[in-house]
Amino acid sequence: VFIKAQPESRNNHVYKQLKPYIPYKIEKKIGGLRIRDTRTGEKFEPHNSDVFHVYDNLEKDWGAKHLRLEGNSLIVLDDNNKTVKTIQLQNEDERAFVHHFFEL
Repeated sequence: VFIKAQPESRNNHVYKQLKPYIPYKIEKKIGGLRIRDTRTGEKFEPHNSDVFHVYDNLEKDWGAKHLRLEGNSLIVLDDNNKTVKTIQLQNEDERAFVHHFFEL
């Protein structure tokens, strides 16, 4: 259960650049944590041991729709498929993170 309650590892350099575009935020509440979609205000309130697993899956689903990998460029798209940011992947660790976490 302890391992399940942990978020998956991320590449800090890439994730820090993606974070402003990912619409999910973890919020504290009296009984633990919840996840909020900043676009719609929708709140997800999974069991505390599942919060990070659900959060990871929401980010992965977002990435499947809003990220494109072209060579060493990770392209962030908005809801209208317009490019809002291009991140240059600098090494194999960054490419491996994108490939593994977002399955690109």
